[in-house]
Formats: sequence, C-alpha cells, structure tokens
Amino acid sequence: MIHSIIKKDVANIIKIVGQDLNRLQGKRLLITGGTGFIGTWLLETILQLNKNSRQPCKVYVPTRNPEAFVLKAPHLASNPDIVLLHGDIADFRYPDDDCNFIIHAAAPAEPKALIHDSLGVAETIVRGTRRVLELAVQKNVEGFLFISSGAVYGVQPPDLEKITERYSGAPDITNIKFAYGEAKRYAEMLCVLYHRQHGLPVHIARPFTFVGPYQDLNAGFAITDFIRDGLKGKPLLIQGDGTTIRSYCYAGDLTAMLWKILLQSPVGGIYNVGSDESISILELANKIVSFLDIPVEIKIMSKQNMDSKPARYVPSLECGRSELGMGIYTNIDKAIQRALSWIKNV
Repeated sequence: MIHSIIKKDVANIIKIVGQDLNRLQGKRLLITGGTGFIGTWLLETILQLNKNSRQPCKVYVPTRNPEAFVLKAPHLASNPDIVLLHGDIADFRYPDDDCNFIIHAAAPAEPKALIHDSLGVAETIVRGTRRVLELAVQKNVEGFLFISSGAVYGVQPPDLEKITERYSGAPDITNIKFAYGEAKRYAEMLCVLYHRQHGLPVHIARPFTFVGPYQDLNAGFAITDFIRDGLKGKPLLIQGDGTTIRSYCYAGDLTAMLWKILLQSPVGGIYNVGSDESISILELANKIVSFLDIPVEIKIMSKQNMDSKPARYVPSLECGRSELGMGIYTNIDKAIQRALSWIKNV
C-alpha cells in the first residue's frame, strides 16, 4: 500500500512536470540505482503515470538484492511494469527489448561506503557509467539522464554564497575523501564525450543534499543521523562546531526537478538540483528536535573556530529556474515534518 504522503507528493510531481511525462507512455526505461532513495521516487512517478495510461511505461531496474526491495516497497517490486534485473551495475544483463530512456543513478554515495572502500566507490562510478553509456548508444535512446553530484565542485569557498553551474572548482585529487566527487566529475566527462562522438542525448543533474521518505537512516549523513537518533530519544551529535551551512531539498521536489531535466532541458544541459534555502547544522538539529514528541539533547563535539568562516555547501538554482521553471515547493520545515511522519508510520 502506498503511503498517503507519497500519493500526495507524486500527484504534485506530475502536476509540476506536466504533459512532458506523456513522452514515457509505451516506452522502455532503464533506471540504474532504481531501488535506492532517488530511484524509488522515480518509480513511484511511473507507477502513478501507468495507472492512467493505456500504454504503460515498462521499467527495468538492476538490483543486487531484490528481496530487500520487496520488503522496502512491495507495491513497486510486485508491479508487472517494473522488472527487477538480478545483478549490479557491473554485471546486469539488459533483456532483448527496446530501451528508450536511461536514468543512471547507481553510485555508492553513503559516507560509510567511501570511508571503507574509496577505490571501489570510484571504480563503480566510472566503470558503471561507461557501461551504461555503451548500452545507450547501442539502443539509440531518446534521452540519457546522468545523476551526478554537487561534489564535482569540490570544497565551496566560504565567501561564495551559492555554487552556480559555471563554478570551475574541483575536488582535491590528493585526498581520498574526494574520490566520490572526482569520479563523478570524470563520469560527467564521459557523458560529454559520448554526446560529442555518438550524438547521445545526454542531460546531467548535480544533486546536493536531501531529506524525505525512503531515505536510509543509517547512510551516515547528518540529517539522517539526527532523525534516526532523535526518534530514539538519543542525543543529536554534531561532529563539528555546528556552523557548517547546508541546504536540504525535499524528495518530491528533487524528483520533479530530475524529470524536468530529462524531458525538458536541452541536450547537453547541466543543472544543479537541490534547495537554495541555507541552514546551519545546529539550526537543522534544533528544527528536528522541535518537531519531535520527546525532549532530545543536542551535543556539539567541537569548539567554534572564530578565525574562519563557516563551511558551505549550497547550490544556486537560477539556471534551472530560468530555463526549466524548477522550484522549491516544500520548505525545510515541511520537509522534515513529512519525513518524520512517514518514518513513524512506515
């Protein structure tokens, strides 16, 4: 059964994106990473579209653990229009069928994965992207959306309020913590090269940080740690001094942006995806505590450095707003409340 929050959000996504979603009717779609946070939201959209269509969109989803997805989203896993392909990005086999659109979202983005296997993360991103690009050329797809990352910009200068798509910063290639961002950066270059050499209709999205249903509370992100620990009545631990600035986009808004980039942006377009509503980590922790039903302590683990400005990780959305009409429809308060409500009931 689909949760009422998901139903309302998907209805809003379809309204925001509009008639362009009809391009998916009767088509074949491959979504790598389709059982993850972003992929599940994309599948929810397809499920709703197909209910009102005489020509349903069929979606192929590679997965290493179909049983886990059955437990996570049984209504999606059991739907005949969603076909789970056994295997990961390195070894799945696409069936003898057309492929009209590809959304490549497969990548181990969790901080814990990067800490334990930086080389594996980088190799998965680069090799997986190359493999899916080859399939896209072979199948002569109508559209290819690469889910990249805001991590391609490297460290945001503290004096730069928001990062635009024109910012030419880069990850520090001497620091393994930036392996994910550098791998995504090279994967973007692969997309550009395939567009130039093969005419592949590539579109690139650079997501930042998010919150919402289907998020893994053990992923190791600050907001997921806060929500998980807060619901258990445990203290919220801020590993830094609490001044770091982030922004958090709601899952439904994120999904609408991704569909717009795939179906409405010019070929070769690159767009930031996220929220430009800035918030410090301490402010975020206080917001989460204010929406809980129990008192929870906040512990700041480091003293503030008065000699330096707070670190930032906030995108500019002006390009997406002006060209595609992308926008934020769910502010941070509503986003947290909807996430908490979903987690408590599911």
